[in-house]
Amino acid sequence: MNSYGGRSYSTPALDAMASGGLRFTRAYAMPSCTPSRTKLLTGRSNVRNYINFTYMDPKETTIANLLSDAGYKTGAAGKWQLFGSPLYPEFHGEGSHPTAAGFDEWCLWQVEEVGPRYWDPIIEAYNAPPMVHSGLYGPDIFSDFALDFVSRHQSEPFFLYYPMVLGHNPFHNPPGYPSGGSNRQNFSYMMEYMDYLIGRLFNHVNQLGLLENTLVLFVSDNGTNSQIRSDYRGYIVPGFKGRTNECGLRTPMIAYWKNHTPVGKECSDLIDLTDFFPTLLEVADKEIPSNEIIDGVSFLPQILGLTGKPREWIFGYFNPRPSKDNTSSRRRWASNRRYRLYDDGRMYQIIRDPLETENIQNDPSPDIQDARVSLFNILANHPKNPPGIGG
Repeated sequence: MNSYGGRSYSTPALDAMASGGLRFTRAYAMPSCTPSRTKLLTGRSNVRNYINFTYMDPKETTIANLLSDAGYKTGAAGKWQLFGSPLYPEFHGEGSHPTAAGFDEWCLWQVEEVGPRYWDPIIEAYNAPPMVHSGLYGPDIFSDFALDFVSRHQSEPFFLYYPMVLGHNPFHNPPGYPSGGSNRQNFSYMMEYMDYLIGRLFNHVNQLGLLENTLVLFVSDNGTNSQIRSDYRGYIVPGFKGRTNECGLRTPMIAYWKNHTPVGKECSDLIDLTDFFPTLLEVADKEIPSNEIIDGVSFLPQILGLTGKPREWIFGYFNPRPSKDNTSSRRRWASNRRYRLYDDGRMYQIIRDPLETENIQNDPSPDIQDARVSLFNILANHPKNPPGIGG
């Protein structure tokens, strides 16, 4: 994104949203998609509920469940991948179905079946079984559904969850772009088309006169694919999806709420994906459930230009495919604004060393050792693994 210093991709819609709203500079996702969506939807750390890739525990209460109870019409368009994939037979069909997860209406890729998400996609909807849409482009179908959902529910409270399938590999040419390009070129096309679709939805909400009553939040789910190299403020940065350094975790994030968000400002407070859950509940004037641990902290005050109570640290747990005994991918860490400490003892100064090349765990500097003690206590106060399967 140009508004964040990126030079590789054209993103005029997102840049316009950032210039008219609030840009967050220290927002953090997870290194891959399913853990990120699980955190965002439940407000809970992966160490409390993450069982396997493509799976979300059906016992979890989602933000859509609670907003539906509060009288909102709830819709989802794009990528689901939480019901359990056929690639993991023991989990297939055992996870969270979008209807049970609180969505009244939905049009999604990978609910019950795995198949193409772009050209000739297999898509399932709340009112239609999985089907191949021959000759059509998946992101256009999701976009059309999103616009129609907003139009039909413009006179009542609504919540639209729009996890886009762009720009995940395979890298290809979207409609109107030339074929035969390299992965790098096609990824650039896909970023431009993603931005176009975001602008299409944003403009639709604007044309309906809903922007003063609608909070729009944009965030990504993980770092860029490892095959892609991008220009960031003059530096060529490789993709670090799957890694827990700053380039794998830190993400652009924009909040836009006409006549509510500060215009063209930025906020450097730490934001975690679990924070979306309490923030949206506060927007809806609904209390956070007291029957389970919620790790998120509301950033609604920051959205409104107030100080709020910014979080001082973020805890992370990452083990994307525990059912495959992929222990080499397991990571557990705690970060504050300057440092990240892993439970194996490694420690990094993440602002000066975003790719984590210099382990400072043995640095005797008092500020480093004080931070080490503080971050260690955060690790000690969280479970070591999720309960249940794979934990």
